[in-house]
Amino acid sequence: MQWLDGTYTKSGDQTKGLNRSSDEKFWVIFVISVILPVVVPTFFMILLGFLWSRSGRDFPTAFVAQLVTLIGAPFLVFSTLANAELDPGSLGQMLAASAIYHVAMGVVGALSLYLAGWNVRSFVASFAIGNGGNVGLPISLFAFGELGLAFGITFFVVQSLLFFTVGAYFYSGKGGFRQILKMPMPFAALLGLGVMLSSWDMPDTLYNIVTLAGSFVIPMMLMTLGVSLSRLQVSDLRSAVFFTIFRFAVAFGIAHVITELMALDGVMKGVLLLQATMPVAVFNFMFATLYDRSPERIAGIVFVSTALMFVTLPLMVAYTASMGLR
Repeated sequence: MQWLDGTYTKSGDQTKGLNRSSDEKFWVIFVISVILPVVVPTFFMILLGFLWSRSGRDFPTAFVAQLVTLIGAPFLVFSTLANAELDPGSLGQMLAASAIYHVAMGVVGALSLYLAGWNVRSFVASFAIGNGGNVGLPISLFAFGELGLAFGITFFVVQSLLFFTVGAYFYSGKGGFRQILKMPMPFAALLGLGVMLSSWDMPDTLYNIVTLAGSFVIPMMLMTLGVSLSRLQVSDLRSAVFFTIFRFAVAFGIAHVITELMALDGVMKGVLLLQATMPVAVFNFMFATLYDRSPERIAGIVFVSTALMFVTLPLMVAYTASMGLR
């Protein structure tokens, strides 16, 4: 029995001698060494936020959201991209893959919602935009390290731009492009990319400042997700389950097609597959509430898709590892 590059291989002589106990031993090792280090830290921080809120203690979600969005996330994006060892070709591939994925999800989602008799404007953003920030970034980091985080952020930057422009338009009926100018994250991404492409070696003091300023983002985003889940008022769970399962299948299929057509492999392929199958973003519920776009049904979709993640995430981590992507 041998573990090699995330795959399980058997030689001809070994195969004859393997029995059920050896296979069970392999799966125990696989779960402990591959799945648990990715899944448990993520779920633990979500649970902390959930229990904190349920205990009745105050958690200023609006303040935390502003702190993360306006300060923490820009520093995290800048420091990660500035120090990432990415060549321009790989960076361009990931940007293109993320854009193609979200456009394809939007088109398929809009057609499916229309045929099912659902209000397209109310639900298409929930179909197309997953939780690439709160959950996607930690998973990219835990599963693939700093390089995975860099690709995860590249995916997330495109996702955020589309959500706060096209997504905002569907919810509000107004153009959301002005919102981008108020967000520091796109500018931080451009600055980080500029530093990376110029190969400028940041002074240690500056490096420590930007790294420290962004270090609280990932645990805080996970705790905020837990708090948000504890406060959701959900309805129509049956349709939410159908929506979630159908969305997961479509997202997985589209991501796989993109990886094949663009010949993506390694960490980039793994990050795209994981990010594509993240649950529905909580921001959808916030916008649905703000613009009265079926907020209770959106809350149900967010809740069910996040609950389903407890099943799908270990499977997706195992799947990417079994392909040798980890």
